Amino acid sequence: MKEFLQYQYKNLFLWTPFVVAFGAALYFSIGTEPNFSFPIIITLLLVAIIYKYKNVFVRAIALFAFGFFYAMSFTHIINTEQIKDTFDFVSINGTVKDIDFTSDSTRVLLSINAQQIDKKLSEKNLNIRISIKDAKDDINIGDKISGYARIFHPSARYTPSSFDFARWAYFSKISGTGFFREYEITKQNSSGNLRTFIHNHAKSALTDSLVLGYKKAIAENENKIWKSIGIGHVWSISGFHMTLIGGWLFALFYLIFRSIAPLTKRIPAKYPAIICAWFGLIFYLCISGISVATTRAFLMATLIFIATLFGRGILSLRNAALAFLIIFLINPFSIMNAGFQLSFAAIFGLIWFFGNHEYVKRSFGQKIFHYIYLAIMTALIATLFTLPFIVAHFGYIPLYSLIGNIIILPIFSFAIMPLVIIGTILALFGNHYILNLGHSIYNFALSVAMHISDLPYANLSMPYISNFVLILTLIGFMLLVLTVKPESKKFFIRNINYVLFIFFLSIATVVYVSRTKPLFYATADHELVAFNVDGKLKFNKSRASNHYFAFSSWYQYNNEEQPDKNSRYKCDHGFCVYKTPNWNLAYMQNFTAVLDNLEKVCTDKNIDFIISNFDIHAPNCHGKILENGLLIYPNGHVTEIINHRPWHNLPEQKTDQTMAH
Repeated sequence: MKEFLQYQYKNLFLWTPFVVAFGAALYFSIGTEPNFSFPIIITLLLVAIIYKYKNVFVRAIALFAFGFFYAMSFTHIINTEQIKDTFDFVSINGTVKDIDFTSDSTRVLLSINAQQIDKKLSEKNLNIRISIKDAKDDINIGDKISGYARIFHPSARYTPSSFDFARWAYFSKISGTGFFREYEITKQNSSGNLRTFIHNHAKSALTDSLVLGYKKAIAENENKIWKSIGIGHVWSISGFHMTLIGGWLFALFYLIFRSIAPLTKRIPAKYPAIICAWFGLIFYLCISGISVATTRAFLMATLIFIATLFGRGILSLRNAALAFLIIFLINPFSIMNAGFQLSFAAIFGLIWFFGNHEYVKRSFGQKIFHYIYLAIMTALIATLFTLPFIVAHFGYIPLYSLIGNIIILPIFSFAIMPLVIIGTILALFGNHYILNLGHSIYNFALSVAMHISDLPYANLSMPYISNFVLILTLIGFMLLVLTVKPESKKFFIRNINYVLFIFFLSIATVVYVSRTKPLFYATADHELVAFNVDGKLKFNKSRASNHYFAFSSWYQYNNEEQPDKNSRYKCDHGFCVYKTPNWNLAYMQNFTAVLDNLEKVCTDKNIDFIISNFDIHAPNCHGKILENGLLIYPNGHVTEIINHRPWHNLPEQKTDQTMAH
């Protein structure tokens, strides 16, 4: 073991960002906020121990504690105030801080005074994301808007490890969401904004997506097709786009500087070309909205440019680890985003596979076959390394992603992207010909993608992945990529990284396939519940605007495709009894159901669990009264969804203190 660890010392830095990220991930994932002083004390103790013992395991624990404490500190510095309840069509007025153009509506980030919607809140301004259908084209950042809106508090997670919208909103500095019933622009900002100016002149969904960085400009039905063939990432400006833009700009400026003889006699043309290309990427970063994914890609491009300037290796795991660490320090919450996880999984996988390949002189025919090989292996490695995160975040496997990447991605790279960028520039001067040509090629690519997505099992639905399974899988991939193989004649020692990878992946697979589905689901306020009937979910109500994400979260957790209409579980006057082989449950939805049935339910020895939409206190009940959001499994195990974190500013529960004797 000691000899094996000695081989790993050269790669210890590569483990640093992962260990720190695991500490932060633990902080973001737990249900209750820890005491603020605890991680500080632990970190200081570990720092003292490091100086004395300098042990690699102690250092790992210290890095883990640092990640935990750093994420906690960052969270409390953000301190986003959130609204507590739903407000039906309140009159609000505020200033437009940002605009997001989607395929079916315009979403504005409106800064309003908090007391306009709730007198209990402070007097500071809140950011509310408001959707506007049939919005006027002349909305600009800086405009003053007033109107009647329905506003919702950000929803917390509904299952373990599922998407927590409240957490995302907190770190995005959004205090609530909603939509306008009617509105008017009371004061226009004539100067406008460059992104909005381009949007209004181009009037192109492709420009909005590929140039301006709007996330949902492409119609949802088209977006599903792209996701089903594994290239949905083209609609989120990230490494793919930065690589193309950076490469084109470098080639352009390189040719320009090569033609200036007095300059190239003194310095290689690649140096000023890299600097000019880098400034071009800064402009692209700003015009595309400076999202987390784009910033991450820009940072990676910057490190590649720096490595090129100083003659260092471009495909380097150290560069990737350094970028990982820098982004973490800028915003530790980045590690919880799907885009961050998918991007770095692909980056580390590709560098691991291609990083040690040496240049080989090839004939023209060999080069053609080599390029085909590179395209296939790039798509394959990226797909394999990102697969666990795709299943964890989206609940499906794009079975034909390899085909989609090989056929469609070159069309985007060499036709659609350049035509859209050039066409967008020309559209500002009134010429839409090039942009329309880009749309024509896009429609052709979409028709090809539709044929691929229509193949059997194009979207292979997968059961939910728990955090434990994902961590085991991630450790397996880390050991595969970061383990230094010792020199040995023994096969297992020589291929220790593959052995460890298979070992952890096997454990993860066993745990994954052995999971059982819950039979009952409930939100934190028990307003919405779901019953598992013959493997299909049925709900106490078919719609619940306060719990929009609950339906999709529960369907995914149940490994069930969400239908167009949610099935109802009929409760007689708000009261129903749900029976299973191992336990029975009574649910009381409204105040009348509690008054009429609580005493009867409490004396019924066949009732094991009692759940109500109201807070009831009945110490003499035979059945257990359950609170909080929860899942109940076939064996009677109850998993509570505890959401007591700074970003979970949950609505106050309706109370009915009913005593049962």
